[in-house]
Formats: sequence, C-alpha cells, structure tokens
Amino acid sequence: MTHPAVKALTIRQPWAWAVVYAGKDVENRRWRTSYRGPLLIHAAKEGDPAGAARVLWTMADPGAFGQPRAAFATRGAIIGVAHLADICTDSPSRWAEPNRFHWILEFAEPVDPPVPCSGMPGLWTPPQAAAAAVADQL
Repeated sequence: MTHPAVKALTIRQPWAWAVVYAGKDVENRRWRTSYRGPLLIHAAKEGDPAGAARVLWTMADPGAFGQPRAAFATRGAIIGVAHLADICTDSPSRWAEPNRFHWILEFAEPVDPPVPCSGMPGLWTPPQAAAAAVADQL
C-alpha cells in the first residue's frame, strides 16, 4: 500500500547507486526541505562522469564497488527507497560535503527490478503507478 506523503528525489548516477548499495548515508544539497519520511531514490537520465572515481574513494568497502552492476548503470528509474531522517549542515559522515545541507538517509534498500519513470528537479511526488510498483516490491 502506498503512503500518500511519499516523495522522490532524482540523483545522478553513480550517486543514486551509492545511496542504495554503497552506504551513502548523506545526500548533499544546496537546499533543505521540511519533509521527513520515505524517499524514493530515482536515478537520473544523465550521469556524473567523474562520479565513479569519487564514489570508489569514499566507500567504506571499496571491494563492493560495481555490485550489482546493472543497478549502477540504471538510469531513468526508481532504484531504491530510503528514509529521510533529518537535514543538517554538520554531519560527520564521510559522504558529507562542506557548505551543503546534509540530507541524512537511513534504511536504504533496493527496488528490484527498477521502476522506470521520469524524474524532475527538487523533491517530487512520484506518479501513482510508480509508487504502487515500488510498494509492491517492499
């Protein structure tokens, strides 16, 4: 069953993959939101070409890099869900960047298979069909 307040966030690959599979517990943003709760992790259609090397250097367990590889390459789809617990500017996480709002993410888990849908900037409400497809997998 879907929760009416569920929101989604589009994140470029490989950062979306890192949230779901590599323990990335902070999403760095220039803005904050009052929303707290379930957050669908949407892999953007465009990637970050320099991101793969940065993800590898930041991971606590670099041996896990690239696993599962299909999710690493997935774009234009919801690949996971996490809980947005808080937003701060002083997270001690290895993923936190200076001068950004640190969106604290907990309990990330994959959505497999990914749910294709279009993303958008900012925090957005996913289409009902996409949210239902994600809920059916969890």
